Amino acid sequence: MNILQEHYKEGGPMSIPYVPQGTTRRFRVPRTLAADFDTFLNQDIPNTVMDFELLHDWYDKFKNGYEPTYIRGEIYPDSTKSRYENTDNNMNIRCSLTSGIQKGDMVIEPDNTIYILDWDGHKESNNIPSRALRCNMRLTIKRFKEAEVDDLGYVRPNSKEGWITVVDNLPANAYRYDGRPEYVAVSGTPGAIVNALTLMTVQLNEQTDNIHVEDVFDWGNETYEVVDINRVGVDINNTHGTLKIQYKKKAGGLHGY
Repeated sequence: MNILQEHYKEGGPMSIPYVPQGTTRRFRVPRTLAADFDTFLNQDIPNTVMDFELLHDWYDKFKNGYEPTYIRGEIYPDSTKSRYENTDNNMNIRCSLTSGIQKGDMVIEPDNTIYILDWDGHKESNNIPSRALRCNMRLTIKRFKEAEVDDLGYVRPNSKEGWITVVDNLPANAYRYDGRPEYVAVSGTPGAIVNALTLMTVQLNEQTDNIHVEDVFDWGNETYEVVDINRVGVDINNTHGTLKIQYKKKAGGLHGY
């Protein structure tokens, strides 16, 4: 009599019950996981596996004696496609465990396409993955500096008021928030101005760390004003990461028409 017949004879259902037990096998973890992926990266694959210039700080590129650092990586598009803006700028990237990539790094393809890595690169068994966000603008932020005065109200010598550059020509990713826009009909210029948020992701470095609310920048023929600096993408020691900055069009900021 088999197990099923025996179980049915005892009044049980017509099935064999599941009885868990310990394994009798030993799972073997391959010792070449990282080496196999590095070997894969050694072979150029068109538009997928290539050299990337790596910059922990974008402005290192313009210092005297700069020597570029190159890493190998695999880049491929996100399979998620959406009608929402900016999704086509989202790419996935995987690099060697020895590459040293971290959130906030900027990488440059051989065709000079620039990306900012905006996901923490938590190490996996054979690679470091991240998201490569394609930069679609160059950001120059300015601030109006008042002249300095002494205790008597006199302007200090060599102190002048005027515009100073806070961030200079930094590649960044910007897009218009897809939520419900706001419109302002009275803004010092004719017509209505879309007051919808513009969101921007930038690398944390010595220049961007100094961005303040009310700083301004030009994008196309319009001027935008900083309304918020979000540091959620910065590491706990404030050494690297990304800043998410929100802008709104500045009242009276139309020019070039």
